[in-house]
Amino acid sequence: MQLTELIDKISENYIKASLNFYDIKNSIYEERCIDTINLIKESENLRNKVFEVYDILYNKHEKMDELWNLHSINDLFGNNYLPFITNILLLLGFEIHKNNINKYQFDKNQVDIHKQRVKECLTNDIYDRKYETIRISQMLWGSYFINCKLLEVGRLQYEYCENYIKIHIPNGAKLNYNDVIKSIENSKREIKKYYTNNNLAYYCDSWLLSKQIKGMLNQNSNILKFQSIFEIEEGQSCIKDILNFVYKIDNCDDYKILPENSSLQKNIKQYLISGKDIKLGKGKLIK
Repeated sequence: MQLTELIDKISENYIKASLNFYDIKNSIYEERCIDTINLIKESENLRNKVFEVYDILYNKHEKMDELWNLHSINDLFGNNYLPFITNILLLLGFEIHKNNINKYQFDKNQVDIHKQRVKECLTNDIYDRKYETIRISQMLWGSYFINCKLLEVGRLQYEYCENYIKIHIPNGAKLNYNDVIKSIENSKREIKKYYTNNNLAYYCDSWLLSKQIKGMLNQNSNILKFQSIFEIEEGQSCIKDILNFVYKIDNCDDYKILPENSSLQKNIKQYLISGKDIKLGKGKLIK
């Protein structure tokens, strides 16, 4: 896509069509989107930056790590970034999503899941966390669905990579062991149906596979059972993930103020207060 083609997309009608596709029916949300695209159209520098990011999200996937490594939206657009600009970048991909759904011939269940997950990426930070725009992570995660790199099968999600399958654990229901095993078994059929006949290895990088977290769990823990199906190596620090998934916050300057609404929250809090680090677990499926 050329810059001129993208500029044509940055229109009120296109954004409304995208909001309708993802079933976002909120007049205030829509107004903020329209205000943002009008400001984008007024600035040549901003249009160029939007095109640069758009190109990475939907074409130059090899550069995605550059965006994952950014700490905040300020790093991408500067301190005076437009509210909703990351929302707009995700909404601009809806026609690509439609085309990819047709390309892979997803069934209705997978289509409904995809649309719902992108909707959540577009709204959860706004509705639940009360942020002025969605985080880079949500923009990127939504683009994975738009690019149809992910399948959701039961409790888990599966990213099709060139030589392996990467398991992701979405927020939601408890990580029940039987649900996990059922998901993995069923995923093999789904992956073969849409992507490949190859019997690829499964991997998972997650704070849930952390050796340090393992020491905080009781014998009947679902997380402990989940760890048991992987051969695990230790990775880099994952405190940022811990804060995000366990405490629903992005940063914390004083661990003493962290809540203790569960035994895991309480145990992690005391561990962090003691000055110790928590490392990511890098697992290869063995069962």
